[in-house]
Amino acid sequence: MHTTMTGLGWARAAGAVVGAILVAGCGGSAVPPGGALPATPSAPAPAPTAFGKEAVRADLAAATAAAGLPGKTTSLSATPPASPYPAGPPATDRERARDEVVARMATCSVGWSSPTDPGSAQDRAEARKRFHAALAGLVERGWKESRPVEEVPVGKGSMVMAQYKKQDWTLHARHVESGLLDTATMTATEDACAARFTDAELNLLED
Repeated sequence: MHTTMTGLGWARAAGAVVGAILVAGCGGSAVPPGGALPATPSAPAPAPTAFGKEAVRADLAAATAAAGLPGKTTSLSATPPASPYPAGPPATDRERARDEVVARMATCSVGWSSPTDPGSAQDRAEARKRFHAALAGLVERGWKESRPVEEVPVGKGSMVMAQYKKQDWTLHARHVESGLLDTATMTATEDACAARFTDAELNLLED
């Protein structure tokens, strides 16, 4: 992998070279004619970079931007923003349990979503085209399809669903067209984190 050296790295490298020249120019440690240079220990190989939330966010941002698909990529928040609307009735036990699962899941997930914009039929066709281009962009970045892309009816429209995996992460992508609604979402979750949830807890997220 090609690495760009920072300004500090260049300064340190230049200092090392200058230091070597000065040592060789002084009489104390000069190498005798015909003598062999002392062996220098090889530097240890750099540790592989962990594929975490920042790398996942970068993949999502790059793939959607290259496809021209507008949207926002962020880490999912464990604390939902305050609603601008008046408070509704008290939450039920099931709703509170679902909120707790969502908060726990947010700590190990990265989400992307497009703005909800009805647009025209032509706009929606273009949005679908860009959604598929974004999926292709994910494949180019090493995400492998783990479930075939499928389209299912939803209300008066349809929903395209796709699932991909990369290293220890699983990504679910959806594009919904129903009536005037046109929206796309992508959510990637770390596998080890998702494995800590029971089927009952995951079923709460389907509500």
